[in-house]
Amino acid sequence: MLPVRDTGAMKFGLVLAAMLVLTGCVAVPPPGPTESEVAAVQEHALQQTWQRTGLPGDPPEVTPGPAIEGDAWGQAVFSCVQQEGFEMTSMEWSPDSGGALMTNNADTVDDPAIQRAFYECVAANPRAFDERDYALTEAQLDYIYDYYQSWLVPCMIMNGFTPSAAPSRVEFHALAGQWYPYYAVDVGLGSVQYEEIERICGAERPQLY
Repeated sequence: MLPVRDTGAMKFGLVLAAMLVLTGCVAVPPPGPTESEVAAVQEHALQQTWQRTGLPGDPPEVTPGPAIEGDAWGQAVFSCVQQEGFEMTSMEWSPDSGGALMTNNADTVDDPAIQRAFYECVAANPRAFDERDYALTEAQLDYIYDYYQSWLVPCMIMNGFTPSAAPSRVEFHALAGQWYPYYAVDVGLGSVQYEEIERICGAERPQLY
């Protein structure tokens, strides 16, 4: 792994960051997605979850509860399935492909009863979406990309770390924003290096809300 640069470079990076803020180069974040846009992403993920169960027909009607944020969402789904009398090993989930029960060998669980229970629990416990869940507007994607291009990546390079395979703006949009400079360094960053470069250059994502 490449070493973090000396304190002189660190101080220069911090001063440059302060100058950018003071001179107004840090733009105001654009508005986030509307409630209807977030709802559309949630509905798509739920439809994909039903398709991945492999069960025939239409999905069962389920009354959704309040949206659940972060790690609490996965815990709620696990607890719900257990209350239905089943044991979950693991699951995978993304807004594009929905959720799926998995075995320890990363195979889909071949049991219609637990698959139905899993779907009902996902539907009853909707996930609260944020920028990590692809619920980003076009303007937000541009805002993040501009932050990378004008500040974060140059700061990383100045301090000895170069992200590989940086996407173009069009590619970044196609990826729904799922590219992160700190995780795109060829040599990889150790925890100490990550904390140091983050202290110098700032968060990997600009504040959106």
